[in-house]
Amino acid sequence: MESDLGLLMQRYLAPREGRSEDGHLKRIVLALFTVVAAAAAQGFEVIDPAEVTPGSAGICVTEMDGGERVEIPLTVIGTVGPWTPEGEIILVRLEDDRFRHTGIIAGMSGSPVYVDGRLLGALAFGWSFSKEPIGGVTPFSRMETLADDQSFQTSAGRGRPTLTEILEAEREHRLGEVLTGWLLPERSSELHSLPVAVSASGGWNPAGGDWLAESWRRLGWVSVPGGSFEGSSRGEVEPGAMIAGVMIDGDAVLAAGGTVTEVRGDELWAFGHPFLGGGDFRFPMARANVVAVLPSQASSFKFFTVGETVGSFISDRSRGIWGKINQPAPMVPVTVTVDDRRFDFRTIRHPNLTPFLVAYLTQSSQAARGRLFGDQTIGVGIELRYSGHTPVVYRAVLASGDAPSQAAAVAAGLVAYLETSVFEVPELEAISIDLETEERLGGSELVDVIPRRRIVHPGELLPVRLRFRPFRGEEFIREFVIRVPAGVPEGRLDLVVADGASWSLYDFGMRPLLPGSFDDEVRLVNTLQSSTSLVMVLERRQTGVTISGGSVVMPPSVVVQMRSGLGPGLMTTSYAVAAKVEEAMGMPISGAERIELQVRSEKRPEAQ
Repeated sequence: MESDLGLLMQRYLAPREGRSEDGHLKRIVLALFTVVAAAAAQGFEVIDPAEVTPGSAGICVTEMDGGERVEIPLTVIGTVGPWTPEGEIILVRLEDDRFRHTGIIAGMSGSPVYVDGRLLGALAFGWSFSKEPIGGVTPFSRMETLADDQSFQTSAGRGRPTLTEILEAEREHRLGEVLTGWLLPERSSELHSLPVAVSASGGWNPAGGDWLAESWRRLGWVSVPGGSFEGSSRGEVEPGAMIAGVMIDGDAVLAAGGTVTEVRGDELWAFGHPFLGGGDFRFPMARANVVAVLPSQASSFKFFTVGETVGSFISDRSRGIWGKINQPAPMVPVTVTVDDRRFDFRTIRHPNLTPFLVAYLTQSSQAARGRLFGDQTIGVGIELRYSGHTPVVYRAVLASGDAPSQAAAVAAGLVAYLETSVFEVPELEAISIDLETEERLGGSELVDVIPRRRIVHPGELLPVRLRFRPFRGEEFIREFVIRVPAGVPEGRLDLVVADGASWSLYDFGMRPLLPGSFDDEVRLVNTLQSSTSLVMVLERRQTGVTISGGSVVMPPSVVVQMRSGLGPGLMTTSYAVAAKVEEAMGMPISGAERIELQVRSEKRPEAQ
């Protein structure tokens, strides 16, 4: 529009041969130019859906093959809904033969629809396997309100599994499914928005049946081959242009593509449906360019490349996304090291989405350096750095045919647990993931625990022989020693021997911790043991209660009094740790056993 106005200015304001300058005409045209330019800066006039009648003609503007922006004739069919409050859509039919082969295309989300020269809304809905190019339009009068509420708060901590539940799921190889069900609950709706075309460059595409593939399905993402181009973006960021919400950049790029609906000053509206539905959070906005359109009976989509960042999206809700041009968005550095190869990325921060992006990067890095299935042993080391807090470090060793998928789930689980804390979560400065791979099953099973004697005395050393059965090879025996505490009373004393991971799970069940702050949660995670360590513990019956940050041993009478005051919901403990020994095994082990001992106070000569 501005170029047309420039030509108008040149035509009417330039001196014309044989005539004197008409100052009055100049003033009129200048005034007209000012009014029209101001209107252009404010965007198109918006038409109320109630004014649009079935049969009305209009156009849809979108970017197609080679970045060409085209105007597609359309006919308004009518208004349907609402399925939810303020959830009505306007059905339209695209009157262009090429769309009889493609239907409504993934990546067209947000394409502006105009009727009578006024903006009706964004093309945002389509249906797979449809025989006609019929789509649904989100009224722009609804999208305009996206900028009204910017609370930047999330509620992902609601319904969060306990750390014990997360560890149990990890042990049973179902952590990925637990994360998907918790962070991305299945949404039932009669109204289906267009799939979100997600361009993946340098990464791995989740395969059917994988828990990450299920998460992509729930997000409504369709993976398309893509890439990034260097230098300045091609074309202006204006209605009908391709735009991308960048989730990952660096050694891999992952971006969701859509179309700009409207631009007013530095404000931009797009998609017409949610990108994630994540509320108010910042993620980078980048110019994108369509390379080609792939027709498909199921769901056609656009191949597109991602260009330089031009701003940030701020609001992501059911009626579209809104953001600002030239406004930066923070990202979290993520490094993944597979054996001797390091990859560097950055990811957006959102409590529901970041865990899946970390899992995606973990899986992609493994795919780049090795294989994704078959018997493997993978050592996983994860470190999260939060501003002003001790680094969070967790280690695990996984040995199975789907170890890479499990490793991705372990990384995602730790990020999800801390990022969805019910306490205030500080700035996440960096995420580091180290993977050590071995293309065979390693580790041994603990099959027998044999203490030198079953009657022990306070202060003496107790030798314990352990028998292990490796996955391949012959059984072997190791002997360890634990000291009976000097002040332990007579009576029953239990010897518990377990691999570190099993001990952590058992310990949380026997002596549950009640975090009272984010610091407590960090300390709790940092107490977790790896399966490469052996834990040998002497336990005795002793009543206690759980308090914020730990547990305290108390006489039974005091616990009864506290129950009367605090109610039956008071968390109590029945066993206390009298002595503990930890040994590094240098390999993953599995198994746990409890042996009952008896403590006697009298000394025997051989005990000396």
